[in-house]
Parts: sequence; C-alpha cells; structure tokens
Amino acid sequence: MSDRALQAQLPGGARALFTTRAQGNLSLSAGDGHEQGRARRDQLAHELGLRWLCASPQVHASDVQRIRAVSAGAGEPVREPADGHATALPKVGVMALAADCMPVAIAAGGAVAMVHAGWRGLAAGVLEEGVRAVRELGGAGPAAAVIGPAAGVCCYEVGPEVHQALGPAHGRGRHIDLGAVARERLLAAGVARVDRIEACTICDERFFSYRREGAAAGRQGGIAWLS
Repeated sequence: MSDRALQAQLPGGARALFTTRAQGNLSLSAGDGHEQGRARRDQLAHELGLRWLCASPQVHASDVQRIRAVSAGAGEPVREPADGHATALPKVGVMALAADCMPVAIAAGGAVAMVHAGWRGLAAGVLEEGVRAVRELGGAGPAAAVIGPAAGVCCYEVGPEVHQALGPAHGRGRHIDLGAVARERLLAAGVARVDRIEACTICDERFFSYRREGAAAGRQGGIAWLS
C-alpha cells in the first residue's frame, strides 16, 4: 500500500485507511476513470488482505447496513443503497466513498463501521446510526472514531439551509466546519475519543474534490476493518 494513503489504529485491533488520489478513483459510476473502479477495489482488497471490501451506492441519508456474513468477495459492491456499513467479521473491509463529504470510521472492541457523512447525512443522524450499529454488533468498551479528509472550514461555503440544519455554532459567515459538527455529535453519541485527519479536500490536491473538479472528480475511500 502506498505510504500516501493515511492510516489509523482503532480499538479492538480495528484499522482505518483513507486513500488519496494516488490509489485512483474508487467509484464505479462517477468521475474520470470510474470504469476501472472495480479493478482498483479488487487490488485494494488484495493489498489489505481482506476477504471482501464492501460498499454501497450512497444517497446522503442515514442507513448503516450490518454486515453479518460474507456474501461476496474482493471488491464486489453491495447492491442496496446505504451510507455506511458495520461488521464484526474479521478481514471484511467496510468502505465509504467521498469527494468532499466525510468518511468516518467508528470502532469499539469487536466491531467497526465506516460511514459517509455530508451535511445531509449529519442532519439525518448517520453518525449516531453508525455508533448504534457498532454496539448492536457487539462492540464493547470505549468507542473511538476517526474523521477522514473532507471539505475544510477554510474552503467549504454553504447556504443558510445548511446552517439551519446543523446549527450556527460551527459557522464562519458562509463557511462551516463539518468536522467540528461531526466531532460534537460523535461525543454526544457516546464515543470516547474522536481523532481528525486535518486535510481539506478542496484545497489539498492529493484528494479528489467535487467542489474543485465538478463531474470529473473521482472518489477516494475510507476503509475500516478488523485485522
């Protein structure tokens, strides 16, 4: 795995990895080069030693699927839409794609989740559902989370509907700090430790950014698994 991917350790032997442009566009349908997305997912699964690297079409909502059995292999996608997956199965990677939204890893001893959180998902409660999924699957002890690279307060301008949905506390004029909102909500949901990778996908060209690149933007991945 390229050292340009960003990695983190989580409780219970869980690990998280956030890819960069160096690992290519992992989308199956969006951005330049998406036709090779499946091959890139297969390669990632092989490099990480995973039995399955699963991801769904994302719809900016709050559904987090519980993965209780290995029903596919390599990088084969899940057909049902969801904005997160959680599992207690070893060597099964759960993946969220992003190009300015936040990929967020959540883990407690014995279970792990990865969720996709933009402002709509935050407002809908996707992070709280991710924590709930980890606990339902047997995640025990203190939980921890890692917020991956996403649009930063330096660049992320939004309209009044976003401030209304998320509250004014983390806004700077037209800008908003999604990571700060996410941290606050994770702590309120019972997560004991929240770390954040301080990288803005809009101004840091290591990452794909829909705001910067438009329809040509690929998607990087946040991946979490139990080793």
